[in-house]
Amino acid sequence: MSLLDVSSITVQFGGIRALDDLSFTLDEGQVLGLIGPNGAGKTTLFNVVSRIYDPTAGSVTFDGQDVLALQPHAISRIGVYRTFQNLALWPGMSVLENVMVGDHANTKTTFLSAMLRIGTRAEERDLTRRAWAILEELDLTEHAHHPAAGLPFGTLKRIELARAMIAKPRLLMLDEPASGLTHAEVDSLAADIRDLRDRHNLTILLVEHHMHMVLGISDKLVVLNFGSKIAEGDPNDVRSDPRVVEAYLGSSA
Repeated sequence: MSLLDVSSITVQFGGIRALDDLSFTLDEGQVLGLIGPNGAGKTTLFNVVSRIYDPTAGSVTFDGQDVLALQPHAISRIGVYRTFQNLALWPGMSVLENVMVGDHANTKTTFLSAMLRIGTRAEERDLTRRAWAILEELDLTEHAHHPAAGLPFGTLKRIELARAMIAKPRLLMLDEPASGLTHAEVDSLAADIRDLRDRHNLTILLVEHHMHMVLGISDKLVVLNFGSKIAEGDPNDVRSDPRVVEAYLGSSA
């Protein structure tokens, strides 16, 4: 059984269909690249899976569980995490603190216990240890106690990746992680994503316009155009599909 099953998802905003009967599956340990021109519906699909949007029709299941029956705050508890196109780090907090926030939803601390400092120290130590471990994996420890403000953009992108990783996700949804990066930074990030997938048995849903990166790390591609799926399959086959070429490059006729 597939880990993620998107079935007949339709999202309609007034008279506009942002997604039209979209279906695909994602197997455990697989990297699936979701690609298409701007406005094709890629981020809309991310927002459905992460429960920001309610679809007009269709279903989404994760490991057999009905995702659409969950509240947005409960998505992380089943192991689904995402990053966003725009950085969402706290500039005044240290890098270590920013990463620790990534597992806040899974802590047992309540408002009262935090005020009274009951049972919080052990949990804080464990959270710090795990945050430090992921910073080491991504070669970010030299920045651990530095505020996020003022750090290079490429470093900030890796910090956001670390924050998503601290909670040990099963499915990681990356929304244009290479946006704004140099070619060297894109190659480095691609290597980091591959390594994290292999070490942590991650399943990854990737939206990215940088095709060299997508083709380099994806096991499967799904191509959208105007909200509809126009191709799906092995990256080498999909990249030469006439419908995909036309959607990206335009028809020469």
